[in-house]
Parts: sequence; structure tokens; C-alpha cells
Amino acid sequence: MSNTILRLNNLSKEFPGVKALNEVSFSLEEGEVLALLGENGAGKSTLIKCLTGANIPTSGTIELFGKTYSSLPPALSRSLGISAVYQEFNLVPDLPIVENVFMGNNPGNGIVVDYKQMLERCTDMFSSFGLNINPKADVSTLSPAMMQIVEITKAIMLDCKILILDEPTAPLTLKETEILFRIIKDLKAKGVAIIYISHRLEEVFEICSRAVVLRDGEKVGEMDLSKTSRKELIRIMIGRELTNYYPQRKCKPSEQVIMNVSGLVGNGNKEVSFEVHKGEILGFAGLVGAGRTELMNVLFCDVPKESGIITVNGKTLDGHSPHHAIAAGISYLPEDRKARGLLLSNSISFNVTLASIRKYSKWGVINNKKEIDAVQKYCNRLDIKTPSLKKEVQYLSGGNQQKVVVSKWLSADGEIIIFDEPTRGIDVGAKHEIYEIMIQLADEGKTILMVSSEFEELIGVADRIIVMSEGEFAGTVEKKDFNKEVMLDMASGNR
Repeated sequence: MSNTILRLNNLSKEFPGVKALNEVSFSLEEGEVLALLGENGAGKSTLIKCLTGANIPTSGTIELFGKTYSSLPPALSRSLGISAVYQEFNLVPDLPIVENVFMGNNPGNGIVVDYKQMLERCTDMFSSFGLNINPKADVSTLSPAMMQIVEITKAIMLDCKILILDEPTAPLTLKETEILFRIIKDLKAKGVAIIYISHRLEEVFEICSRAVVLRDGEKVGEMDLSKTSRKELIRIMIGRELTNYYPQRKCKPSEQVIMNVSGLVGNGNKEVSFEVHKGEILGFAGLVGAGRTELMNVLFCDVPKESGIITVNGKTLDGHSPHHAIAAGISYLPEDRKARGLLLSNSISFNVTLASIRKYSKWGVINNKKEIDAVQKYCNRLDIKTPSLKKEVQYLSGGNQQKVVVSKWLSADGEIIIFDEPTRGIDVGAKHEIYEIMIQLADEGKTILMVSSEFEELIGVADRIIVMSEGEFAGTVEKKDFNKEVMLDMASGNR
């Protein structure tokens, strides 16, 4: 790599009372995959928006293909070949895939759209990816992974020269991630430069050659990843040494069985049986589609069971709605916290007491002081970083949003807490804090059911792991026998 196509020179961006970027400088080479890393709130999104035109830099310059700009309006950014694929997809679900791919970029003579050419180019592109996708199908029929591919295809059709990928593997299975990495390598070979944002450091080391690290709006590191360790990268990102990335348990789980599941069938899953003990962290491993979340939805009474028995503290749970599960002492932190765990436009206080508001009211009147005191207690305990309890949760970082969901269920005082993908979309420092919270709760006697697609964090946190494959249990692994390769083999259907 010898052709520098992008260079940021002392780029800064200020908002009222906040300096989001402070004199950030780095370069990007043709055909390079550069990792842009940092905790939530480090300035990554602000920087990307300066490149795509959503933000106007306060100072500094952007050199692009030999020309210098003080800012890049959106139209100019696109015309110069910069495209971004964000975590939130910019697609129209009810329109065909082909129309989404060519939206605002339709081939033709300016009056008549060349639909045949659109279909052919779209089909050829998907075929080059090794995928059999019908361009005439509506986007709503696609999985999140295939929507990601459509977004990338749209960027390529714009003849992008710099592609920005923001947490691209969050919705993907292992197989789909392999497809994405194959596409990235193909684009790299064609000279497309890629800025890759991810909290999954193992993929950063696999796909990227260099990394730029931001912290509090400033560049705090730039390194060759082939000469950098994971431990060193984490230290630079969070500004401190993490001696124990996975905190140690202080107490052992009790022998008391708090939940017993026998012959449970429902929500697409086959018959499953297991028991979990008071104070235990029971992990559920498996590939995407293994049926783990589907099982949790049945346990939380959000989806009816077809057969089988669930008992909690010796009492049969035959609930037909989450209200019954909550009454039985079960809490649920869903995989998609933004859609199912929080009311984003409401305050921290509102969200924290949402599932337990009766505790803070009498005869239908809320005791505001009692409510605020409780919310403040949970915010202090979980170290939720916010200037005010009235702040809308949509403006919090991913880690702090997850802490608000945890606070909600701590307020509800459940004995069994389901954590479904508890660290998805959360930076490495916040992940460590979530692990500490889970282990502390278990040491206090709470029982945790932990669903995760990351085998390493299950091995680091769980006391025991159940591996699922295609809607049934592939096996149970005790802590002394934890082995990532063995469990991955079980999850793939090989026993």
C-alpha cells in the first residue's frame, strides 16, 4: 500500500458544551482495511459523520484524492466515493431489493429507468458474492444479514472508493460473517479502502491491518495490528489495564434448585429439560437460529408453550403473558434492548421503574420522592453515567442503556434474570462492567440465564453451559470441561 487516498488533518468538532473531536489526524491507504476503535462516546460516530457530510467540522481539513476540503457536504461526499453502512439500515422494506440497491442511482436516460440493466447488475453482484438472492423480492423478506449485504451492494453500485462499515457483524451468524469477510477481501483487492468499526476485537485482528484508537474525542493510538496484542489494544482503548477481563466469582452456586424445566416444547423448539440452581450463572451457547432466544421467550411467558412443565421455587408456572413470569420472579433483558427493553424517548427514571411502578405508588398516585430515591440508588450502584435522571435513554451509550435495563429488573426484584446477548453492541470497557454486575448479582443469590453467541464470554462468566443446536439441547458442559472448539463443534450439530 503506497497510495494515500484520505488524510484527516487536526480534525475537530464541537457541539454546545462538548468537544466531540479534538485535532484527530490519520491517513487511509488505497485497498486498506483500517479499524476505527474506541469505547462508546469516543468520537467514532462524529468522525464518520464528518466524512459523510452529516457533520461540519469545527476546524481542521480533510484531504481526499489529493484535494483539501474544510467540510464535505453529503452530495459531494457521495460523488467522491464515500459510502457508509450503519447499524441501523437505510432500506425501504416494502420495495424490491433491486430498487433499494439503485435508489437515487437509477441507470437510464434520465426519463426512462433501465430496469433490465438494474436486475442484471444486481444479480451479477450477488452471484459474485456467492449468494442466490432474488432482486425482485421485497427487502422485508430478508434476514438482517442479507439486508447488510444489500446495503453493501448499494454502496458498491455507487462506485464507492471508501466504504465505512459500522458494527457490520452484529446481526450475522458465523457463516454469514465469513461471507462478509470474503466480500471485504474482494473489495480490498479491487482497491476499495474500508474503515471498519467493531467492538469484536477478534475480527479486527482477522480482517484489519492497522488500527486507530479514539478516546474522549482524541486519537490516543495508531498501530500495526500484526505487532499489537489484544491486551495492549484494550489498554489503549479504555486507558487502563484490565488485569481480570472476566471477574472471578466469590461464591459458589447453591445446591437449591430454583427452576426446573421438564419436557418443554414451544416456539419452534423440540423437547428440552434442565434445572438451574440459586446463585448459578447458566449459559446457553449456540449458533444464530439454534433456538436459545425462542426458549427464553417461552420461559418469560411471552410465547405460549405447547407442552412441558416449568416450576419456579417448586410452584408450576402456567403463565400466558410476561406479567405472570414477572410475578413468579423472572426478569428478561432482551437481545434487542432498543426495541424490546427500553422506551427510548422516555427518561431514565421512567424506564427504571416501568416494571415495578406499583412499588412506588398508592391508590394510583406515584410517590415521586420514593421513586427518584430508588432510581438514584440503582444509578449509583451500576454507575450509570448521566447528568440527569430525566435524560432520555436514547441519548445514553449502549453500555449505559443496558445498565438501565438491568436497573429496571433489579427494581422489580426478580430472582431469575435472563440476559439475552448482554454485551451486544457494547464497547470492551462496558462489557467488563456488565460482567461484573452479572457476577455480583449471582454472588448475592440471583440466578442468571445467560444467552450469548460469543463462546469466550460464556466460558469467562458462566458456571455451566448448555449448548443448543436446531431447537434442541446438544449437551451440557461443566466448568471444568469448558472448551470453545468442543462446544462450537456441538453447536454445529456434531456430537
